[in-house]
Amino acid sequence: MNLDYGLTAALVALISFCIVVFSTPKLIRKMTWLKYVDKDANKPGQPLVPKIGGIAIFLGFAVAVLLSLQLSSQTNTILLLAGINTVLLVAFLGLVDDMMNLRDRYRVILPLFAALPLMVVKAGTSVMGVPFLGDINFNLGTSILPFLGPVELNFYILFLIPIGVVACSNLINLLAGFNGLEAGVGVIVTGTLALAILLSGMPPSSPEALFLVVAMGGACLGFLLYNWYPARIFPGNITTYAIGATVAAAVIIGNMERIGVIALSPQIAEFFLKARSRFQAENFGKVGKDGRLSYDGSVHSLTHLTMKLFRPTEQQLVMYLLALQALAGIAAIASIYI
Repeated sequence: MNLDYGLTAALVALISFCIVVFSTPKLIRKMTWLKYVDKDANKPGQPLVPKIGGIAIFLGFAVAVLLSLQLSSQTNTILLLAGINTVLLVAFLGLVDDMMNLRDRYRVILPLFAALPLMVVKAGTSVMGVPFLGDINFNLGTSILPFLGPVELNFYILFLIPIGVVACSNLINLLAGFNGLEAGVGVIVTGTLALAILLSGMPPSSPEALFLVVAMGGACLGFLLYNWYPARIFPGNITTYAIGATVAAAVIIGNMERIGVIALSPQIAEFFLKARSRFQAENFGKVGKDGRLSYDGSVHSLTHLTMKLFRPTEQQLVMYLLALQALAGIAAIASIYI
């Protein structure tokens, strides 16, 4: 089949959405039966809720993206499969982390291997626009190295792609832990990137990146039906890592580094706040009898700042943070025209 790119993107989003909507209830029952549950720390009594719901998200994402290869025959199959493999490897890391609680160093080291598919196919471009410096070519050409022979010194492929995958995979995970927050962020960030690609015109500048983000966006939207307050299932690290990897793959394939950085600016701010505590701080606060959240310590998270300023309910806190994420998305889209 060779459908229009816009129609293909819509079908990909719908397919991933439907798969998640229909598979998540079964996953809820299965995780409850297996006793893969965790405490909902932001509610009185801390009820137990099944976790690792990201399995459904990844299933919907993977099937929908693979079907896009049949729906649109003019996409670059190699690039798209490289993107899927990167997300698969990072999602597997998240699943292992959910089950074994990996140490922080493994969360940094292991995503480097997930960058290999994008590195091997030389995704993206070595010429990047850097604010105040203009276009910079990170490809230094081919050099002859002892024992190795000719080696292409492309710093974009050798360094920036792995750094991008590691950073995005972990950034989404930093600002999480509340009903609907992770999946909501996934919908907004992927929606921002999809809109940025579509604004480039038809055919889109990078249909491969478009199909990746709409598949993840549709899956996150379907999951929100079960993860919104009060959550019936938690997404787990498999979800945050997979969302981050999808953003990284789409940004690299679609040459949207500046847009990606701006869209993830709340997570970047969260990184610097968490760094003040050497990444030991938790996002949670105290739950009052009225259901409102408060925090009395030093601010090491955007959630801490929100609690101090507004003393919100969990629903309100999530809405505040998603509004901030939407503002970052608007700024990212506006940057296209600057």
